[in-house]
Amino acid sequence: MALNESLTFDQLATSVRQSFNGLIARHEQIRAGTLLYKFTDWDVFNPTGRASPYWGTMEDLFDILYYSKRTGRTLLECVRQRNAVLHNWNGLNSLLIVRISQDVYGFTGTIGPQTEKGYGKDGVTYSRHFTSQIALWGGASQVYLPGLQRSHITEVVSAETVLIRDDTDAILDFLTSMVLA
Repeated sequence: MALNESLTFDQLATSVRQSFNGLIARHEQIRAGTLLYKFTDWDVFNPTGRASPYWGTMEDLFDILYYSKRTGRTLLECVRQRNAVLHNWNGLNSLLIVRISQDVYGFTGTIGPQTEKGYGKDGVTYSRHFTSQIALWGGASQVYLPGLQRSHITEVVSAETVLIRDDTDAILDFLTSMVLA
């Protein structure tokens, strides 16, 4: 049986279910060879050999890159907004890309919105109770794959190869040169 094949949405933690927009996700097979991305402060694998379960589709990565380029907004701002990543969860410093090595099952959908209080526009912490909330839109793709281990994925672009503060055109050129576009 493939990883997560018998897992149901109701078996997931409430916080995981709530991360999907409208509490809607599809249980589907993710085929070997599929590329997934995330921006993170960490390596693909933690010390126990597991990987984060939260990923996005490559199509969505390119949508975010082109949106950043078209609007003139920083990539960091675009990723944080579309992926609804709270500041205390992740600094989003490095792009990671992995390839699924064997068929697995997971949950796919769009990321729901988040509201954050206590951070200013540039991530500066404010402790005053009257600090206004920041609305993070969500809407990007989400692929939730719990239990990923080294046997399930291969690292394609490792941490610190591409930084979120790199020039967007340079990132697009790099991904195109790797035939990931």
